[in-house]
Amino acid sequence: MGGKMVDQKFDIVGIGNSIVDVIADINDQYLEEHNIRKGLMSLVDLESVKKISDNLDIKTTVSGGSVANSIVCLAQNEIKTAFIGKVGKDLMGDKFIDGLTKEQVHFANTPQSDEAETGRCMVMVSPDAQRTMSTYLGISQKLNSNDINEEVIKNSHITYLEGYLWDLDDAQVAIKKATECAKANGNKVAFSVSDVFCIERFRDSFQKLVKDDADIVFANEEEAKALFEVDNLDAAIEQMTSLNKIFAVTRGENGAQIILNKDSIIIQPEKIEKLVDTTGAGDIFAAGFLLEYIKNNSLEECGKKGVSLASQIIQKYGARL
Repeated sequence: MGGKMVDQKFDIVGIGNSIVDVIADINDQYLEEHNIRKGLMSLVDLESVKKISDNLDIKTTVSGGSVANSIVCLAQNEIKTAFIGKVGKDLMGDKFIDGLTKEQVHFANTPQSDEAETGRCMVMVSPDAQRTMSTYLGISQKLNSNDINEEVIKNSHITYLEGYLWDLDDAQVAIKKATECAKANGNKVAFSVSDVFCIERFRDSFQKLVKDDADIVFANEEEAKALFEVDNLDAAIEQMTSLNKIFAVTRGENGAQIILNKDSIIIQPEKIEKLVDTTGAGDIFAAGFLLEYIKNNSLEECGKKGVSLASQIIQKYGARL
């Protein structure tokens, strides 16, 4: 797996947490008995995640993680993709790699073994469609600069990063290595800020990346306000206009807004028949946007495709169209 395919060119490489989503149906009683708070995501250790999975009837496993979701969606649309992440030499690691390979995504790392195992997220779906998640990050959070496949980044037009990476111990150095390699080779950097809590913890570093390295930034309204430390979206947009970057801001039922310098493009929402599950909506919006961007289409077309795919994904389970 992941041999030296130096001559291969990619449209985009994603760098992110490698997490296998393990999905099971449960009833509310199960959550009560195991003291798990419904509808929330909690971080757990290996023992706990194994205990949960041993007790459940597993419906399916999917290679998950925010950037991985976007990358798979792009691969399904005939885009040449690669993914950089860390998995263990274990059954879950094999499942993660197989899941990507099956979708024609090139996994640009080799599984590694230490006491941590491949990351996984137990996704427990209750009868009312609520998802409760117990996540074991495992070896995925040990991504370091040795895991950054520079050959693949050099040969990818876009390197796509997620804010969740910043929580990893050695990630700052790894991220710097990746962005420097992309920029040195004249390639673009796309960045999804991921989550308000991430921004609050690493705001200086995020702002620096946005200012210095990123070409495209994905955020929702709350994240955009947090990033620029303002309390309304207009004030955030005001700051975006001076940065000469593309900002793609998702606005829930209000569609999306794309900002580049003085241009601001409003993307109308699509009609939603039945909201089923908002998981992965941001990931799939980013995929739709990047899909048109890679094809050199207008920012308006990029935004429309993002909104279109996101509105499809929220009408079904999970983060796969």
